Parts: sequence; structure tokens; C-alpha cells
Amino acid sequence: MGSDGFIEFGFGENDDRVGGQKFERFKGKEGETYRVSFVWWPTAADGVHPNLDAKTPKFIGAKRLYIPGVGYVLDKGPGYEQFGQSKLNVATILAVWPTNRKGELDRGRFASGDVDIKPWIFAKDKYEQLKRRHDEFPFGSYDLTIACTDTQYQKMDLSPCRESLFRKVLESDKMKAMADGIVAQVNTIAANLQDILARDVSIEKIREKLGGAPPSSGGGGVGGGGGGANTAAIDDLLEDV
Repeated sequence: MGSDGFIEFGFGENDDRVGGQKFERFKGKEGETYRVSFVWWPTAADGVHPNLDAKTPKFIGAKRLYIPGVGYVLDKGPGYEQFGQSKLNVATILAVWPTNRKGELDRGRFASGDVDIKPWIFAKDKYEQLKRRHDEFPFGSYDLTIACTDTQYQKMDLSPCRESLFRKVLESDKMKAMADGIVAQVNTIAANLQDILARDVSIEKIREKLGGAPPSSGGGGVGGGGGGANTAAIDDLLEDV
């Protein structure tokens, strides 16, 4: 784990240890299907564009806990347990393409450059599902279809699409403006992604916000789909880093 409490990783790269501005996070709605591209990648040789042929898109992870009245706070070690149980969550950045409720692409809106770039925060169990999909259908070449079956707990069915719209945009001269816009938004979100995932707040500041006493039950929060027992082994690994 880094000295700031966050770790950066990718599929097969440091993920054995996984477990400011306002940005709208990606959250599925029950009964709706989405088509997304992973858009946060290592930089290509030109120093500007993402390298979709890299081994893995980029992720960050951190142990965080939800404190009513404060929000999601980074678990920085001893003392934070008084506010609740922390859980490991993972974050990355997605392009959410224009589709109907069934996940079918709206080609007119796509051609006009209609796309939402959003941070996605989820639990360790979903990361493992994504890793298995990526192993067979690399996200640099295939999009992901996300069918949401439960809004509250962000339960999702994940399946690959036959091509990557993000790669198509990057490789098209006619879509250069759209590609540049996506890259700019990704860079902005990436620069703020740690704060989006969890705020670095001291115990003193937390107590100050709570009026001097810890809450009776803080809970770990899920930020996109559970966590609980699935993160226990990873939490142990994090303690060893």
C-alpha cells in the first residue's frame, strides 16, 4: 500500500494486494443494460493517448468506511475502527455509451459524440468477475455489457461485447475531437479519483464533524456492490504490504 493509503494496480499487476470536484459516479438501475468501455489505461508511446494494447486498464483501491454525516473516509489504520468496519473498494473510469434500456447502441447519438465519462467504484468480488472477463475478452478490444439486476446492492450481470467503441473512436480520424474530449475527461477524473473513492480525513476532523463522539454504527459501505466477507483475505494482504 502506498503511504497515502491508496494502491494502484491492474489485472495481474499488484492486484494480489487488492482488495474536491463533484463527479457523477456510474451506478446501474435495475432493469437497464449499459454498454461501457474501460478508458483509463497506461499512456501510449506518444505520451498523450491511452495504450489499449497494454496488459490491463488501470484501477486504484483503498480500504474505506462510510460515516453518516461525514461520507466515505479512508481507513488509515489504528483508531479508525471506532467509526465502523472498513472494506476494500476499487475504482476505475468508464465511457458509458448511449443505448436504450436493452443496451442497444443509439448510433445517431454515438455519431454525434454523445458519451458519458464516469468513475466506477465497486467491491472486490466484482473486480474478480471483471478480471475473468478480461482474461478471455481483453477490454482494450471488447466492450462490456452491464445488466443491472438490483439498484440498491448494484448486482450486475457482466458480459463482453464484440468490439471496443473506445478503440473505434481512437482509431477514427473523423472522431478525433470526440477522442480528445474523452481523453481530457479521463485525465481530469483520474487526477481526482482518490478523493472520489475516499476522503483523507484525520480522526480529529471526523470527531469534530460528529460533535466529538464516534457514531454508534458506521458500517463499511459498499460503493457499488457489496464487499463483506469477500474482502477479508485481501484486507489481510493489505496489512502485510
